[in-house]
Amino acid sequence: MANNNGCGCSGHRNSNNGYGCLNNVGMRYRWDNYPYYPGPCPDADGVYDCGDEDRNERKCRCRKRRRRPDFGVFTAMAPMAVAANGIIPLVNSNCMCIGEGIAVNSGMITVAEEGTYLATYSVRVPEGAELASTITLNVNDASQSTAVAEVGGAAPFSSTAQAIFEVGDHATVTLRSSEPINVTESSQQPLFTLSMIKLD
Repeated sequence: MANNNGCGCSGHRNSNNGYGCLNNVGMRYRWDNYPYYPGPCPDADGVYDCGDEDRNERKCRCRKRRRRPDFGVFTAMAPMAVAANGIIPLVNSNCMCIGEGIAVNSGMITVAEEGTYLATYSVRVPEGAELASTITLNVNDASQSTAVAEVGGAAPFSSTAQAIFEVGDHATVTLRSSEPINVTESSQQPLFTLSMIKLD
């Protein structure tokens, strides 16, 4: 167990054992010789500044595991016009970054890394708008049965659905509407929101 008395990740060493302290680094990171490491503290991205000679001298492998799972949050705002069986025009949300293995283009989300993913989407129809359709979450054009939502009725209303699916080499994820969508009024809230996260 590391001695954390009076030590922090500020470049100084513990006077008792000469090792830098990594206890205040989040447990999202795992180094091969954690918690003891005689070199400098990592930067904000968890990267060490050491070369091959340092690696041999300090037994530091300068390697980090993934800091977080791949994820993405995508939105589609009103006004919006979508044809029958059309793709919802999702874009990257302004408030979230996208993981390296996920990208979006014209509403088509490309998942580049294999694994198990959880996708959750919501439809929020504001007062004064009309929407009556079946919304499906599709992975490689295959509708996910657990993520089919029948939406309609007197606005405002909302609906949510989700699915867990496997990705092999890569996959394309889309939201589709069975009926045309024609919402002319703008809204402060997204009409559609889709979030995705890699579970393993």
